[in-house]
Amino acid sequence: MEKMIDFLSMVAEELGNVQISTAGVTLVIGVLNCFLGYRLLKAWVGLTGFTAGAVLAYSLVSRYTGNSLVQIGAIVAGGLLLGLLAFHIYRFGVFLMCTAIGTTAVSILLQPKDSLRFMICLGIGVLIGLLGMAFVKPMVILNTALGGGFSIAASVAGLLKQEADLKILILGAVLASTGIGVQIAVSRNQDKKSKH
Repeated sequence: MEKMIDFLSMVAEELGNVQISTAGVTLVIGVLNCFLGYRLLKAWVGLTGFTAGAVLAYSLVSRYTGNSLVQIGAIVAGGLLLGLLAFHIYRFGVFLMCTAIGTTAVSILLQPKDSLRFMICLGIGVLIGLLGMAFVKPMVILNTALGGGFSIAASVAGLLKQEADLKILILGAVLASTGIGVQIAVSRNQDKKSKH
């Protein structure tokens, strides 16, 4: 019995470390997204395309086979194919990225518990993706700053082991506003340098 308790406490400690390291990775990605989202657009677009392609490939292939090697091959192939398409077809990549960020944000707010509510979140995400295609720069700055700001706030809450409350929402809003300002300033400087 004592060995079992030792084993369970070791597992709990390891899971706690994984949660902290995940919050740390999310924090770093949130900072990059919040303050450099537009500058890192190509990287985010490629990564979003890869992720979407991998998920689609897995969901299709896993229905027809349980073979792990086939599934892994499909995940890599689907990810690379959609990732490269998103990277090279600019507006398609922006659409994917804005749709993913929009769907995630709306899902966090609405917390869908059934497929109908998830489809509503996805529909709103697609609308945000279409707006992103039409108004690339402002929508990318807005999406990445908002997503990054609230990711930073959620990561800080996770690292401090606190519930997401009003203070965390205020922190996310302040960070997102700051991120929008920083990205606008950085992109203006970049535009001025490219004109000279």
